[in-house]
Amino acid sequence: MLDSLFLSFREGLEAALIIGIILATLSQLNRKHLAKVVGFGTIAGVIGSLILGWGLFTFAQSISHEAEEIMEAVMRIVAAGLIAYFILWLHRNQQVAGKIKGQTEKSSSSKIGLFLLAFLSVIREGMELMVFNMTKISESAGTVALGSIIGIIAAALVAFVIFKTTIKLNLSLIFKALGLILVFLGGEMFAEGIVELLETHSEAMEILFLAVFIVPALFILLKDDMARFRRAA
Repeated sequence: MLDSLFLSFREGLEAALIIGIILATLSQLNRKHLAKVVGFGTIAGVIGSLILGWGLFTFAQSISHEAEEIMEAVMRIVAAGLIAYFILWLHRNQQVAGKIKGQTEKSSSSKIGLFLLAFLSVIREGMELMVFNMTKISESAGTVALGSIIGIIAAALVAFVIFKTTIKLNLSLIFKALGLILVFLGGEMFAEGIVELLETHSEAMEILFLAVFIVPALFILLKDDMARFRRAA
C-alpha cells in the first residue's frame, strides 16, 4: 500500500503542479478565459486514464495465474524504465517550471493546443500510475486502490497549498527529492522483475540487479549537484 500511496502521490503532484503552472501562466498572460479549456483537458485526461486503467485491470483479471506472474514481472521492468526516463528528464530539464511556462505560452494562442497540453500532461501521469499499479496485480485490488486514492488526495492538497498560499517551493528541488526515493523504488522493481523472469530467487542476483539500476540512476540524478559541490569546495 505504501508503494502505491507514494507513487500515486508523486504522479498526482506532478500532474497537479503542471496544471497549476499552466493556469498561473495564463493568468500572467491575461488569458484567464482559457482556464476552461485547461479544465476540459484535465478532465479528459482523468477520464482517459480511468478508462485505460480499467481496461488493463480487466485484462489482467482474465489471464491465468502463470501469465499474471509474468505480466507482473514485465510491468515491474517497464515501471523501472519509466522511472529511469523520469530521472533522465529531470537531469535534462533543471528548470521545470520555466519549461512548462514556455510550453503554455506557445500553446496559449490555440485552444486545441492548450487542451492537448493539459490532456497529455494528465493522461501521461495517469498511464504511468497505471503501469506502477500493475506491478501489484497479485496484491489486493482494494489495498492498491486505497493507497492510490490517498496519494492522489494528498497530492491535490499539497498542490492547493502551494498555489493558494504564499508558500514558495522550489519545484526542481521537490522533483529531485521525489526522484531520490523513486530511484530506490525503481531499483527494487527492476531487480524483482528480472529475477522473476529468470525464475531465480537468488538474493545475490537481486542485489546485483538492484545495484545495476540504482548506481547509474543516482549518478545521473546527482551529477550536477556533485559538480557544484566540488566547485564550491
